[in-house]
Amino acid sequence: MKNPIKSYSFWVKIFAAALLLTLGIWLIIDVNTGEKLATFLVLMFTGLVAGIFALIRVIPLLRTLKTGLGRLTCIIEMAIHIGLAVGMIFAAITKLTSEESEFADFVYKYYRFVIAFFLYTSVVSYFICTVLCKEETDKIKFWVHIGLLTLICVICAIEFKGRTIAWIIAIVALCCGVFLIGEGGMGYNRYRKGIAKEREEKEEEQDAPEDGLEAPSDEDLIIPMIDDEPEDSIHIN
Repeated sequence: MKNPIKSYSFWVKIFAAALLLTLGIWLIIDVNTGEKLATFLVLMFTGLVAGIFALIRVIPLLRTLKTGLGRLTCIIEMAIHIGLAVGMIFAAITKLTSEESEFADFVYKYYRFVIAFFLYTSVVSYFICTVLCKEETDKIKFWVHIGLLTLICVICAIEFKGRTIAWIIAIVALCCGVFLIGEGGMGYNRYRKGIAKEREEKEEEQDAPEDGLEAPSDEDLIIPMIDDEPEDSIHIN
């Protein structure tokens, strides 16, 4: 059994957990000090998530979709999502580097509609591919997209500020950090238990008595009968 401490993935998880905990604590302490931080955080986080989500899906979707219309729909959806991601990242950077940014303020003001449009394009693309193009799907994906439609309505109906999203990001960062620490600790605990179990098994094997040779019983011994007189003996009268 390999020691998880000697693997790179273990330490990556630990450093990622430390960074997430630091981010979460910093946001909770400093998120109410200024609008600039909240704007930058919300737009940058959302842009990165949208961009990564679009990039990691484009190749698998293009390979699995069977119809030309489905592939075209997928390409348009990914292009829209990447465009939204680039726009939000650009808005975040301009907001952080300059005191006034009309574009960043506009995106931040109508942030909920940007998110709703992102989810709406995903839902429309899904139903075009599955209903019109007859692409394969499952029940879980179907109900997830029905739930997204409901979420879109809620996002558009309820007015919330980006600072609320900053608080949510802080909480999620703390939860992810705690999860990574717990996962690393449980992995090391399983390793220690495995080592202890192997040690016990080796000790039991060493303490077990060795099987000796059994002495043959009387029944196993075959004693040949010796005639009083050999068959080839010569009788002299």
